[in-house]
Amino acid sequence: MKKNNTVIFVTLLISLLTLPVRGTAQYYYGYVHPRVLLGTSGAYYRISAGDFEKVYTSRWGESFGGFAGIRVYKAYYLTAKYRTFQKSGKQGVHEKSGLDLRDARWNEQWITAGVRVNPPITRKTISYYGFGLIFFDVDEEPGLSIFNDTQNEKNWGNGFFMELGVEYFPFERLYGFFEVEISSGGTRGKTGFEAFSVGGFRFAAGIGFWPF
Repeated sequence: MKKNNTVIFVTLLISLLTLPVRGTAQYYYGYVHPRVLLGTSGAYYRISAGDFEKVYTSRWGESFGGFAGIRVYKAYYLTAKYRTFQKSGKQGVHEKSGLDLRDARWNEQWITAGVRVNPPITRKTISYYGFGLIFFDVDEEPGLSIFNDTQNEKNWGNGFFMELGVEYFPFERLYGFFEVEISSGGTRGKTGFEAFSVGGFRFAAGIGFWPF
């Protein structure tokens, strides 16, 4: 229920932010459709995995990354993104291995490949959305895993993602943005459902530009 409320709230917020504001239409760049979009962002990320806090301090943490997009047809861009998320272990003893949880380390990286619908720049504030595939790489310390095993593996997984965002253009080629990325996916043969998903919610702010 909390996840559904979060999605509804974010959708309404983006809708309100992108409504035309009186006087905004006078700030007009012309019908500009960049061929390439580049950017970087910092974010708070909440991982979905149900047992995460049995080993690590919190589901929430900082996430950093960047993206690149190439326009292929009208408002459609092929995009690729890179993200990171790290957490340290909490106090206590692992229930299976008996090792000190303070030695636990979660190192998660992921890349995405998808399609973004980014309209032409005709005013200061515009919105976009996208979706596609996501590929996870998760590394944990041996014996200190949320998956209750002692293997030291770099575990690849995959899933899907969706993004919603708002861009603000104070200058013609430079912009700031706020973005929500929702992802789901599993590793070690697990599905991407809530209890096993290493995906989650990423609330990001960043800067971007278009060189041409």
